Amino acid sequence: MLWMLFTEHCRYCNEVVERGVKVCAQCREEMPEIKGERCKFCGAEKSRCGCGKHKMSYDGITSPFYYEGGIKKCLQQLKFNGKIFHAHTLAVDMARAVRADFPAEEFDFICYVPFSRVQKLKRRYNQSELLAEELSEILNIPLKDAMVKLYDNSTQHEMKSLNRAGNVFGIYDVADNADVAGKTVLLVDDIRTTGATLNECARILKIRGVNAVYCVTAAMTAKKKEEKNKDEKSSD
Repeated sequence: MLWMLFTEHCRYCNEVVERGVKVCAQCREEMPEIKGERCKFCGAEKSRCGCGKHKMSYDGITSPFYYEGGIKKCLQQLKFNGKIFHAHTLAVDMARAVRADFPAEEFDFICYVPFSRVQKLKRRYNQSELLAEELSEILNIPLKDAMVKLYDNSTQHEMKSLNRAGNVFGIYDVADNADVAGKTVLLVDDIRTTGATLNECARILKIRGVNAVYCVTAAMTAKKKEEKNKDEKSSD
């Protein structure tokens, strides 16, 4: 059984790999990295953007990956299977994206999309908080518990896209005694789907006096190139 103590695992999917190898062949081949020119509204490559260029309350957004392949497995293990060590793995990639896409921004603090009290009791940890903690260490930016979730709502990923904005409206607020006025904030979440949750948090932060909100997630969903091309043809 000693061999189990010395095995190495893929940093994304946790499969056993040869010693000295950090990423398995399958994850390396299928790594859904976001590259090229991006849409400033949703962060996807323009060839995969499906957001319709709707202006959001946040000032910018970035993600290192699409929610596909090994990254999807990694995030599911982090969220649902207690594999909290993946938070550091993903935060390293998120930090790279922040440095690349927001090089001129000086962030006063990092905060994250909060859980309600019931969610915390049920899930034991907030994956977005874990990512924010790791990102704070890597980027050397203070972490602040700046937001609270006032009450529970329906799970976002179970809802249709059109209903998601209404599902999160009014459920977040700035924490009591949180000094946010005039600050530039880096807001962290695990996955961006429609952007409704991040948009609502950014909206509230700005109502409370925040100067600018930039968002980073570990991954985001986006249309496949073939889906986007199909939609464009159908609208001709």
